[in-house]
Amino acid sequence: MTKPHYIDTNEQLSEFCNTIKNEPWLAIDTEFQREKTYRSILALIQIATADIVAIIDPIACDIKPLLDILYSQNILKVFHAARQDQEIFYDLRGKPLAPVFDTQIAAPILGHPEQAGYARLVDDILGVQLSKAHSRTDWLRRPLSEEQITYAADDVIYLAKLYPLLENQLKEKDRLNWLAPAFADLCKPSLYSNPPELAWKRIRAAKRLKGGALSALQKLAEWREDLAQQKDIPRGWIIKDDILIEVAKLKPTNLHTLSSIRGISDKFTDKFGRAIIDIIANAIDKKPASTAAQQKPKKVTEKQEALADLLMAQVRLKAAAANVNATSLTNRKELLQLIHGQRDLELLSDWRNEMVGQDLLATLEGDNNFSVTSGELVISPST
Repeated sequence: MTKPHYIDTNEQLSEFCNTIKNEPWLAIDTEFQREKTYRSILALIQIATADIVAIIDPIACDIKPLLDILYSQNILKVFHAARQDQEIFYDLRGKPLAPVFDTQIAAPILGHPEQAGYARLVDDILGVQLSKAHSRTDWLRRPLSEEQITYAADDVIYLAKLYPLLENQLKEKDRLNWLAPAFADLCKPSLYSNPPELAWKRIRAAKRLKGGALSALQKLAEWREDLAQQKDIPRGWIIKDDILIEVAKLKPTNLHTLSSIRGISDKFTDKFGRAIIDIIANAIDKKPASTAAQQKPKKVTEKQEALADLLMAQVRLKAAAANVNATSLTNRKELLQLIHGQRDLELLSDWRNEMVGQDLLATLEGDNNFSVTSGELVISPST
């Protein structure tokens, strides 16, 4: 692979676009900042093929010609942990890139750790230890040093080496199709749209509220999200989650009561107080939106916990035999749902069902025998 090309003129970018426009796949990463804004500010785009690597400066260049190429359906876009990068492209053009391949999602299907970081995967598969020296770089500052450019380039240089290896192994094991649903999900605009009316779902403590308090929180979170999007500022700069929860719980009916809540400043009350009071007044008598997540989890008995242990052991055996990370198959929460009779589960769909789902159902129906031979658990069909 050639030395990284730093592209900061439209002429250089045009030449690069002509070079890559017919490539079957591109390894892509981005650098961005989001400390002071709602949306990420794009600072760099790194792109590599099997032969070349480029660092594109979107501050200095008009990247429209590049985006036209990246949005081509004929080019596979390869990422590691694609979601944040895809969110940036969604913000740029109202839709994420497609089609995609995500090495972080693919790796566990081949026995690597779940949610493995890029550096971990590069070390495990390629035997290369990446520098962490510039992980806190301000990527918007110019000029960038040679060391910073090299650091940024490494994020795609080794990604371009990982992808062919992972793809070949997946094809050899006939598992590439297993990943299609997950990769398709990464290309859905709804994953990145952040509608204000659903903003309350990201507040962890929301599940502790009921009735009027929950209705108030839902409308307050919607108001905050809409304002943050309009002003392009972090939602926490308007009002933090814990204070929003307190406001929703106390449901103040006047500015004096609102201003007495800890964390509410006079400046906030003067600026937003009347809007807050009106939102609460309109919300408290309305039925809150509900979700499945609000439903109380079913009580789990000791015997069911023991049965979940048995099923998890079965999952681990299947995973080890197939050289798949067990967490790619299922988790304890899903096994308990299976025990409670739920059947609309990922475990019972696609390749997971074929590999282990049906065997787990057989165990629950009493159709499997368990024994220990030479210190190892053995599972066999009942006769």
